[in-house]
Amino acid sequence: MKNLLASLAIGFLMFGMIGMVHANLITNGSFETVPSTATGQGIMPSDWQATNVTPDTYSNDGSYGLLPSAGGNFTGVVAKEGKRWVAGWSSAGQERFGQDLSSNLVSGLEYDFSGWLHQAVRSDLNYSGGFEIYLTDTPGTLTTQIGFLGPTTSVAAGWQQYSFSFTATIAMESLGFIEFAPIVTASGSAYPGLDLVSLEGPGQSSPVPEPATMLLFGLGLLGLAGVNRRKK
Repeated sequence: MKNLLASLAIGFLMFGMIGMVHANLITNGSFETVPSTATGQGIMPSDWQATNVTPDTYSNDGSYGLLPSAGGNFTGVVAKEGKRWVAGWSSAGQERFGQDLSSNLVSGLEYDFSGWLHQAVRSDLNYSGGFEIYLTDTPGTLTTQIGFLGPTTSVAAGWQQYSFSFTATIAMESLGFIEFAPIVTASGSAYPGLDLVSLEGPGQSSPVPEPATMLLFGLGLLGLAGVNRRKK
């Protein structure tokens, strides 16, 4: 019985800890939260900012930013999840954007970056595209590239998930801003849509653990305490 209680307590403790060590360092990575009901070009969702030429936000229903059919850019496309996404044009000085990470990276830890891309529908933008991902301490200055998201393959492919991993260096610890830079391809300028972005690192603790996580963690501690009392 004691062994069973100890096993259960350790199990709760481990599940609680697992819940605490994986946190998305990117806020509003689905672009669903917006600061107003503004419509039109060149506006960004909450927590995001343009760092060069302003990119665009699209909403399935046109409730913020642009309708997918605006300019013929994403006619017939809907968000990968929810109703919003962001697109950046690779020409005209690059429509770059980014945000402050919820916490800085820790050197020596491996991080996983992921996002979904959709190729633009409009004929003069219907080229394979993607984003170079940078870390910087000065928005607009592309300091350190950590990877590349993409390239898209075709409109018919719909939303495609891309990912990469990297190990943080000491220099990256002071670079708390992540920036997305759309690239020009050999075929022509691209305007990829971006949705569901995440940056996670094992060993990163969530600033505010979820209630369920805290409950499991607490049950584990209480269980271990009870086992220790029985042993005395």
